[in-house]
Order: sequence, then C-alpha cells, then structure tokens
Amino acid sequence: MPSRPVAGSSRRRLLRSLACVPVLGAPALAAAQAFPSRPIKLVVPAAPGGGTDVMARSLGKVMAEQHGVPVVIENRAGASGSIGVQAVVNAPPDGYTILFTLADATTIYPMLKKNPPYRVEKDLTPIAQVAYTHVIFAVQAGAPYRTVQEFVAETKRRKMNYGSNGFGTTSHLWCELFKQRTGADLLHVPYKGAAPSLQGLVSGEHEFLVASPASLKAQMDAGRVRPLVITSAKRLPAFPDVPTMGESGYPDFVVGAWFGMFAPPAMPAAIADKLHEMVNAAMRTPEFQKHAETFRFETPRVSRADFASLVAADAAVWRAAIEAAKIQPED
Repeated sequence: MPSRPVAGSSRRRLLRSLACVPVLGAPALAAAQAFPSRPIKLVVPAAPGGGTDVMARSLGKVMAEQHGVPVVIENRAGASGSIGVQAVVNAPPDGYTILFTLADATTIYPMLKKNPPYRVEKDLTPIAQVAYTHVIFAVQAGAPYRTVQEFVAETKRRKMNYGSNGFGTTSHLWCELFKQRTGADLLHVPYKGAAPSLQGLVSGEHEFLVASPASLKAQMDAGRVRPLVITSAKRLPAFPDVPTMGESGYPDFVVGAWFGMFAPPAMPAAIADKLHEMVNAAMRTPEFQKHAETFRFETPRVSRADFASLVAADAAVWRAAIEAAKIQPED
C-alpha cells in the first residue's frame, strides 16, 4: 500500500502546480499597463477642416502631449463616412487605431442599407463621449416670420425648401423630425456638406436649415442668418434670446448631436478603460475646454457604459426619423 505524502511535500507540489497555471487576463493587463508605447492613429471619417476634424485634432494634440506618443489624424472621408468606420472595425483591437466621429457614419449609415457593412452596437467598442451640441433651426435674416409657429403656418400656404448636409445625415433627419412634429410642408434639398448647405441658405437657394451653433454663429453674427429656435431643454447662455422648442409649443423635442470615440470590436476591457481615462484627462485640460467653448460644445464626462446607452437611445430617435420620412434602405 503506497505511503501517504507528508503535508509539507503536498504543499510544495501544489505550489509548483499553481505556478504553471496561466493568470487569466494577464496579457491584456500587461498590454494596458504598457499602453501607449507607439503612435496612435485617430481615424476621422470626414474631410479635413470640418468641425469633427478640428475637434479630433485638438483632442489628439492634448493626448499626445500628455502621454508622449504621436496621435496621428487620418481623414477617411467617403461613402457617408463609412469608409473610415470600416477601417476601424477591421483594425486590431490593440488601442492603436481608434475612431472619432458622430452618429452620421456610425449609427445612421447602417440603417440606410439593406445589408449594412457594420452595426455600431456589435462592431465597435464605445470609448468615450467627447462632446455634445444642441442644434438651431434657422432662416434667412430677412425672412418675415419671427417664430416657429409663423414659419410652420407659412409652409402650409406654400411649399418651402430646406437644406441639409446630405441625404441621410443628421441635418436631414432633424428636419424630417421637425416635419413630423410640427406638420410643416417642406421639400428636401441635399448638399455635399455643411458649408455648401449654409451658403445655400444665405444665397436664397433654400429657406430653412438646422445646424450646430458652431456652424451658424459666424453667419448669425454677420446678420445673414436668424435663429428661430434651439433644441435644448432650456435656453443656452451663449444664445439667451433664442427660444427652445418647448417654449415654442413643441414639448419633448430635445435633440442634438454627440461626438465620441470608438475602438475596434473585441477590445480587452483593460485597454478600453485606459483609452477612456486618456480621453477624459485630455478633455479636462484648459486647452481643450477653451476649444469646446469656442464651438459652443458641452463636454460631459460619462462612463463608457453611459456613452453606450446614449448611442443606443440616439439610434432609436434616428430609426423613428427614417421611418417617418419613409426612407427605404438601399443596396
């Protein structure tokens, strides 16, 4: 009959066996502790010079200074921004390729396709909400109507045009929501971007548009464009004379646009959390806050989970707008 091992021998044998068992999550943890150790590519699915690009460059500059590694902006415009999003979806989830964008490319574009190339809820990892902006509905400065009610009444006397940044963009769908909520009779005139759409309003090519305060401010200051209403829950200090939709008789019409950071799918939580910390540290700096104030952006700092919830809630709004506009998905 074999002899029973002594207690000390059993203990040593157990310790040796445990030493051979890999620690779960150790590679990801080690990678997160070493991150970042080389340049980070920040993909912007828009052309250089626009609001999204300018904000990404401001954020990337601060992140680079804080962590001692270059943050390289890569503009990947085209196909409503989907080319840039797809590049991040297909990238390794190591934290060195990330996306800076808003809902147009991530959320709305897939809804407009019968066979979407990606879905934001399963093909991207939410990292951080960077900014939020409410939007202003505006008309030419010389237009005779002074309130939303007067404008809506005019659309029922004659059909009027509204401009947008392009088919399927947030500016297009905001106006479709406006039509749904108010009963306004409006015809869509799509442009190739925010700047041409705004110039179209100034020159009289169309009579109404919706845009961010940052986009409109210069033309408002110059007296070429007049705001009718803003979609915030309460009046903004930067625009104290612009009434809200609630004040104008349309309660619960509070919409806006978020700017956020995403990473490829299946990113280890440790690396995603590290990126979240990096983005929030950059957002807290006076340099970035000054930039945000210039563009009238709010900079809420929320958890990754809260940002994911915002994206999901926002998607429901856009889905309803697409259905209201009877927009059919394309091939």
